[in-house]
Amino acid sequence: MAAVVDVDSHVYEPPEIWDRYVPEQFRALARSAFYHEVDDEGNRLTIVNGAPGAELNRSRLVRQAIWRPGMTVDDVGALDPDQYVPINPGAYDPAARVADMDAMGVDLAVVFPTLFNEYLPLVENPEAAAALAHGYNDWIWDFAAQTQGRVHPVAILPMHSVLLARRELDRVAEKGFTSVVIRPAFYTTSTIEGHSQRDQMARAMADAMRQGLGGAEWSPRHFVETAPFRDVWRHVDELGLVACVHPSLGITGPDAISSGAFAERVSHRLGVPHTIAEPIAHMQDADLFVTSALFHGLLEDFPTLRLAIVHAGTSWVPLALEKSETYLWLSPQFATAFVCLEPEEVWERQPLIVSFDSWEESVGIMPDRLGDKAAWGSRYPNHDASGPVEAREMLEANGVDAAMADRLLGGNAADLFRLQVPVG
Repeated sequence: MAAVVDVDSHVYEPPEIWDRYVPEQFRALARSAFYHEVDDEGNRLTIVNGAPGAELNRSRLVRQAIWRPGMTVDDVGALDPDQYVPINPGAYDPAARVADMDAMGVDLAVVFPTLFNEYLPLVENPEAAAALAHGYNDWIWDFAAQTQGRVHPVAILPMHSVLLARRELDRVAEKGFTSVVIRPAFYTTSTIEGHSQRDQMARAMADAMRQGLGGAEWSPRHFVETAPFRDVWRHVDELGLVACVHPSLGITGPDAISSGAFAERVSHRLGVPHTIAEPIAHMQDADLFVTSALFHGLLEDFPTLRLAIVHAGTSWVPLALEKSETYLWLSPQFATAFVCLEPEEVWERQPLIVSFDSWEESVGIMPDRLGDKAAWGSRYPNHDASGPVEAREMLEANGVDAAMADRLLGGNAADLFRLQVPVG
């Protein structure tokens, strides 16, 4: 049987990052900008910008790090939300992580941050954000080094400043990283105005829309795919790295950062005792990224840029491509569009993958549409994680042949990330 690659797994970052890996001269600054710790009874401390920060969980359960191999949906559902469950050691300990991979039947795992992906966009001080990114990246590099090549680490960037993001890109690339994670969110960053015809038309359109809104000023935040960040995407492409677009729950920050906060606010108003952002926010933020990229020509500007869009499922992709085509043609500026009006052709040409979950039957039903671009991810150790056995059973139940199943469970991911997979 072919190697199994988990393209969507995670760590739950320990205090060791702040204590040992953030550069010493920035530790006080970084700890006041963002810090998180959980004790052995589930009591949590989260600091954001020098004040208590919003928590990712309403109950004592740390849902992002409680799943263990063999747990079923019923097992997770039976957990008492008022009773703390210890964090899975595989979320922070390399040896425990490898043991869990063996138990799951996973050969290689692409590993993403949890807390840093959620909280780093909230940090107000760009230097603190850069120091935190530096600390996390050095920690996850050492973590992966203790797994005999089984864990593929993904670096995070301080998107608060293009200068600092590019600087960290150069540093991690020299260190040996081949992938970076970029959360599809809105960041506060400085901008440099372009003077091309395309830039001038974009500003004219924005000014017209602003006047239509009564002269209101735009938010100082910019979506990560838009013009202020073009130099970052260009540099990722030049370095030959994989750009991993990984949404986060987004419930700890304001609506202006990502969609999760709005969903959480609505659930509070409705009196729902648990978050409803999970089935909404990841997909919406990934869809926004893809739509924005197609409308702004990101994939056409960088046709060799390798992309991995993870933790949002795959089912939404056909609809996103169809609607993008419809509204590109209907858009009033289509006559002077600088982008292709056939987004599915652009999508098919791009070297990219989209992660799918073990229960996502659309991949089994539409292998002709999704088979070349989909790649399985476990979500480990989140409470909604699952293993490759369930994914293979789902694919087989839908009539997917063994060769295609092998591509979906490892081949597509190994090709994009250029992983050295075990033979035999």
